[in-house]
Amino acid sequence: MRQQLLTLAVVALAAPVAAQDYHFSRQLAQGARLEIDNINGPIDVTPATGRTAEVTVTKVVKEGDGALVKAIMEQDGGGMRVCTIYLTSDRERNSCNGNNNDHGGDRNSRGRNNRLDVEMRYSVKVPAGALLTVENVNGNISITGADVESKIATVNGDIKFDGMGASSLETVNGKIVGSFSRASWEGTMDVQTVNGSVELTFPAGLNANVSGELVSGSITSDFPITVEKGFGPKSFSGRIGTGGRRLKIETVNGAIRLVKR
Repeated sequence: MRQQLLTLAVVALAAPVAAQDYHFSRQLAQGARLEIDNINGPIDVTPATGRTAEVTVTKVVKEGDGALVKAIMEQDGGGMRVCTIYLTSDRERNSCNGNNNDHGGDRNSRGRNNRLDVEMRYSVKVPAGALLTVENVNGNISITGADVESKIATVNGDIKFDGMGASSLETVNGKIVGSFSRASWEGTMDVQTVNGSVELTFPAGLNANVSGELVSGSITSDFPITVEKGFGPKSFSGRIGTGGRRLKIETVNGAIRLVKR
């Protein structure tokens, strides 16, 4: 019996710590900005049913002291910012502005016992007309129903975007898949990755000046492109329809594909 209890105790200690949820909400007017900053974990954004932005963050501690990682909310004017912060350098920290360099673990002389492996999973509801900025380091980002300006960036992860337009979609190690119900962005939409493909789907009536560059991969387009500067296996620049708004696409290792809805 004693051996069985010891075995159960060891199993319990080895199991991941139970998840912990944070809930934040605020009324956002049209044109107000909702900003999400995460370090490790996926971010999923969908439309809200009213004017209240809602952010739920689920913390899953896989290794280390989970109390050293938390989510907080800041309010700036009519906007709202929710971020992940690490307390390894400052146990009293309570601001999104600060040093998060220790998110991989406290690797000091005490060794691996201080390693942190904590995943923060964001579920976000954004009201119609609210501006959206989403930044991540390690994790995929999924955006559904974005109806105004969006700035989306991660480092290690894929981006899936479904909306009307974005000012930027950027990752380093991951693919970008965008589906646009209407080409309504202003100025330039910048789509960039390093290691990954780019696939963008637009309505048949797309009008845009489009340019693209890649190093290793192919370029295909369902839309006829009127060449303005040159079209080759590694770059292109031209006009779709009557032109106008700009679309800039870059990757290093991956294909570029423009798809007609």
